[in-house]
Amino acid sequence: MFNLAGHAATLNAATQMSLHSTNPGTGASPAAGELSDAPYARKACTFAAPVLNGEIAESELSADVTFDLNLTIDQDVFFVGLWAGSTYLGYIVPNNTGTFSGSNITTRRFVVQAETTMLTRTNV
Repeated sequence: MFNLAGHAATLNAATQMSLHSTNPGTGASPAAGELSDAPYARKACTFAAPVLNGEIAESELSADVTFDLNLTIDQDVFFVGLWAGSTYLGYIVPNNTGTFSGSNITTRRFVVQAETTMLTRTNV
C-alpha cells in the first residue's frame, strides 16, 4: 500500500525497509509499531527498474534484505515499511510474517526474500 508520497515517487524509489509489528498505515509517517530493540535497524534495499506487464508496472526486489532481531525479546513481524531516505512511502505484507520467540538461540533474523517480493502499480 503506497501513501501519497509513494504514489508520487517512481515505483522503485524505496531505498530502505523497516519492520513493523502493527500496520504502519498509509499516512505521511508510519503509525506506531516499528521494531526498536537492538540490534534491529532499518536496512538498505534496491528495487529493479519497473517493467510493464500488460497494464501493470512491476519492480522486483534486487536481493534479499536480512534484519537481525533481538534475542531476548519476543517480536512480531507482520509488515515491511518502505522508505526513500527519510520519506515514508508505504508498506508491503511479506509472505513470511510471524512471531520470533524462544530461548537458547544464538541468532534471530527476518529475511525479506527477493524472489517473492515485487512492487506493482496499475494505471486503471
